[in-house]
Amino acid sequence: MSAQYERGRFELKYVLPAAQRTEVLRLALPHVQSDPHAVELPGNRRGYLVHSLYLDTPGLGDYFARLEERKVRNRLRIRTYGLPQQRQPVFLEVKRKSGPWVVKHRVAVGDADEWCQSANARPWVAFAARIGGRNRYAAEAFLQLVEGAGRVPVSVVHYEREVFVPREKCTRRVRLTLDYNIGARRPSCAQDPFGPAEACLVPPEWMVMELKFEDFAPGWMVRLRHELGVRSVPVSKFGLSVARMQRAAYPEELRSLLPPPIVHTERAA
Repeated sequence: MSAQYERGRFELKYVLPAAQRTEVLRLALPHVQSDPHAVELPGNRRGYLVHSLYLDTPGLGDYFARLEERKVRNRLRIRTYGLPQQRQPVFLEVKRKSGPWVVKHRVAVGDADEWCQSANARPWVAFAARIGGRNRYAAEAFLQLVEGAGRVPVSVVHYEREVFVPREKCTRRVRLTLDYNIGARRPSCAQDPFGPAEACLVPPEWMVMELKFEDFAPGWMVRLRHELGVRSVPVSKFGLSVARMQRAAYPEELRSLLPPPIVHTERAA
C-alpha cells in the first residue's frame, strides 16, 4: 500500500452559484485540464464521487475546535471513492489545519469492498496493522490520534468533485476543484461509507471551488479570483455534517458554519 506525505499547501475555498461553472472554466481551462484519472459524472462532467467518514472524540472536541475557530485543528477521516463493488481504495487520512495552510498524511490500506465486509467495530486498527516500511508513519499517525483520544465515527459526507490539473508539466502541486451536491448522513457503523445522504449540507444551486497550491498562487489563479470577484471563505464539510447529524438541537451552531455567501443570499430573499 502507498502513503502520501505532504509538507503542506494552501487550500483556499470559495462558494459560488453552480451556474458560474461555465465562467470558471472559461477562465481556467487555458491553464488546466481535467484530471486524467477522473471518471464520468452526471451533467457531462469528469471527476470523482467522494465519500468521507469523519471521526471525532466522544465529546466532539474537533467539532468544537472548529466552532471556536482555533487556529490549529486536526481532521481525521477515512476516505474512499466511486460506488460499491468497484474495489475503490480506502485511505486513512490525517489533516492538520492552520488557517488556510494544510498538512495532510494519508495511506491506502485496502479496498472498499473488503472494508465494508470487515466485522471489526474499529476496522482501521486491523487495516493499519498491515502497513509497514516508510508507509507505516502515516498509519501510526492516524492510529495515535484516533485510538489515543477514543475517536469514533460521527458523520459521512458525500459529494461530486471535478478536479483540474495544470496543462503544462509543473513541479509544484496545483489543483482546482469544484464540489457539488454535498450531503451527509449519520453513520450506522464504520463500514458504511456509501449509504445515501440524509441531509443537504450546501444547497444544490451552490458549488464550492478550491484553489490548492504550494508557497504562492500561480498567476492564473490570481486572475481567476479577480475576474470572478470572489474572496475565500471558511467552508467546513466536517463541521456542517456534525452540526446536522449530531447537533440538530442547536441550530445556531449550523447557522454559524454556513458559508457567508449562502447566508447573505438567504437574508436577501
